[in-house]
Amino acid sequence: MSTIIIGLFLFAMTVCALRLSALRLAGGCCGGSGQPYIPKVKVRDRNRFHYPYHTSLKVSGMSSGNSAVCVENALNSMEGVWAKVNLLNEKVSIYMKQEVNEAALRIVLKDAGYAVSRETEYGAAEL
Repeated sequence: MSTIIIGLFLFAMTVCALRLSALRLAGGCCGGSGQPYIPKVKVRDRNRFHYPYHTSLKVSGMSSGNSAVCVENALNSMEGVWAKVNLLNEKVSIYMKQEVNEAALRIVLKDAGYAVSRETEYGAAEL
């Protein structure tokens, strides 16, 4: 009798594991999110010396590689801007050829669906 119970338990665990794996394969890394693949906006000039202005922003709401690509794409689509996301720290480094108003950067990120706070010496301050 105990062999049957253990067998049923293992069968149920296997079915659950297969269903979870199928959901993750269907939806990418976030499991069933259904987010399609988003191609990156390529920046032609990747020489940091050509970007004399720099700022860092703390961006909340990034949970996957697709989120990071969305943030980079939103900023990289601006003229003379090159953005790189650090997903672990939820930070985006923004390099600019000419100084861009920080409010404009925040609006672009807000329009992309992300909350922004400015990096300060003592941590992030919500904006």
